[in-house]
Order: sequence, then structure tokens, then C-alpha cells
Amino acid sequence: MQKLFSVLIALFLVPFVSNAKSTKFTLKGTVSDTTSGFVLIRNLARPLPDTIQITNGEFTYSDVIDEPVPFVITDERNRYQMFFAEPGAKMQMTLARKEMQVIFIGGSAAHDIFRKLIVAQDPWQKMRQPIQQAFSQPNANKDSLQAILMMIGNKTNENFYSFLKENGQTEVAAFLIYSSISNERSIDAKIADSMYSFLNGKGLTCFYGQETKKSIEKLRAVTIGYMAPDFTLPDSTQKKMYSLSQFRGKYVLVDFWASWCGPCKAEIPFLKEAYAEFHDKGFDILSVSLDDKRENWMNSIRQFKMPWTQVSDCKGFRSTVNDLYPIPSIPKTLLLDKTGKIIAADLRGKALDAKLKELLEK
Repeated sequence: MQKLFSVLIALFLVPFVSNAKSTKFTLKGTVSDTTSGFVLIRNLARPLPDTIQITNGEFTYSDVIDEPVPFVITDERNRYQMFFAEPGAKMQMTLARKEMQVIFIGGSAAHDIFRKLIVAQDPWQKMRQPIQQAFSQPNANKDSLQAILMMIGNKTNENFYSFLKENGQTEVAAFLIYSSISNERSIDAKIADSMYSFLNGKGLTCFYGQETKKSIEKLRAVTIGYMAPDFTLPDSTQKKMYSLSQFRGKYVLVDFWASWCGPCKAEIPFLKEAYAEFHDKGFDILSVSLDDKRENWMNSIRQFKMPWTQVSDCKGFRSTVNDLYPIPSIPKTLLLDKTGKIIAADLRGKALDAKLKELLEK
């Protein structure tokens, strides 16, 4: 949570599709410390930046957009500043090119909203930097320093939630929530839900509001306490389709694996032991292979003689289940209760056996 709201936004790509009417905005820039060169300006929903020449200490940029969206202005060293443009805006910027610092920017109500958060967070971010540097000093009191960092983190979190409460109806708030979820691994579905609950009006219906909703749905798919999304895939014979919902009424382990995954195969003996001991007591396993070659998948099934249901569309990490579940790496397991709710995740070795004893031998 310490980095959550520092507004150091990673530059990611999300395909932007909208049916709204588009309008051009313009940005006129004055460069304070050079008369020539270039800057790169990029709409964050697009893959590549535009190269804008600086002539006589000035530059001009325009783009067609249909709602307030974030842009970045960067240099060849990938130093960047972010700003929000809006349809029809006539924006002005003063830039110190050598340090890549925006001295002034105006003409966009959306950016004025964004600046409210920057102003609130800036003193705390400046306070954090020397504290972090102090950790490397000899005889540093790390407990004390950590307590200060915790206090700073709590304050920046407070500021962020206050900002969302005041500006939840804006596209700016939607983007900042989406960015936080995308870039901070410590955010789980419950934290994401708490942020998303502040969105309303255009904050919900705009592009980043909709993308935020999709991101949260994927987070819920692997978070304890939430329902596991249903999916349907063919079994190893390719003659029968299995849906996760067919396993309702049992405790079921959803096992994401692949034939090429050594750690996955190392877990198979433990899975076989658990299946043999608890299957008759109401436990089942659904193994979902992320193999992209059917022959390799079939060879592993024959080699390991796993007696439970095996399914796959043999599309690797492009499998349809990856649209529902965020699975950046395997092995990945989810233990579901009889209703399909996730009650445990990533139980390894004997931990699965212990959990099943707790559930089925009461």
C-alpha cells in the first residue's frame, strides 16, 4: 500500500474503443530552456507516441478525443509528465526540457482536477524520499523509519480516498483507480472494490471506468471470499464439454497447470493423494491445462495417470480462461466450497491435505 497513490503511473496500453463524438484539443507549449529539439507526446490508450518538434522554443500538438483522457509528455530518456486533456480544450504548457519538468499547464478542467491530488500528495511524497534514503545509512533505526513511512502511506491513502469521494464522477478518478489496480500488486479485490464504490456518473461509464470494472472482475476471480467465474472447456477426448458449475455441491480444486511446468508436475503426487483420500467424501479436482500443444498435454495425462477431469482448449495463456482469471504464472490453484466460492488459494504439498481434513473430517 505504500506506493499505491504516489501517482507514478506506468505507461501501459489499453485498446480504446468508443462510439462517442470526437473533438479536437490543442496544446501550445513554450520551452523555457531550449529553442530546438523535440518532445514525445502519447495518449496512454495508444501504443506509440507522436514526435513533436520544438521550433524557436515553442511546440504545438493536437489530437482528436471524445472524453477527458490522460497523456504523457516524455523525452528520449523516458522521463515523463502526465496531463489530462479534454475535447475542445485549448491548453497551454510551459516546459523545462532539460529536466523534463512542466512548470505550468492550463486550459483543461480535467487536468485541474488531477492537479488537486498532485498538490495534496506532493508534500508527503517529498517527505518520503529522504526517509527511504535513510534506510541505507549505517546504524539507521529501521523500525522508526518504517513507522514514519507507514504514517506517510496512511496519509497519502487518506488523501486519495478523499479525492475519490469528491471527484468520483470524473474520468480522472476512473483512470487513477484503474492505474492503481494495474500497477500495484498489493491491491486485492476488496481494496479495489472499496475504490470503485466511489465512482458514479461519467466515472462509471467512461472508458477507464469500464476498464476498471473488468480489472476488478478478474481480481475477484482469484480472491478468497468471491465466487469463481464459470467457464466451459473440452476434456481430453474432445468429445465432452465440462463447466466449472457442474462441480457445485462438492469441494473442488481448480488446478491451472501445463505439461512443461516443473513445479506443476511436482504437485501431482500430492493431488493424487488428496484425491484418493477425499474424493468419496465430497472432494473433486478440475485440472485446466494451459498447454498450447495437445500432444504434450495428452502425453502428460498418460504419464501421470490423473483420475480426475482434465480440460483444455490448448491455447496456452491465450486460453479463454485467461479472459476470466488473471493467471500470470503457474501452478495456480483455487479451492472452492460447495457453492463455488473461493475459500483457499495456492495450497501446496501437504497444505491441501490439511485443509481438506479441516473441511471434510469435522
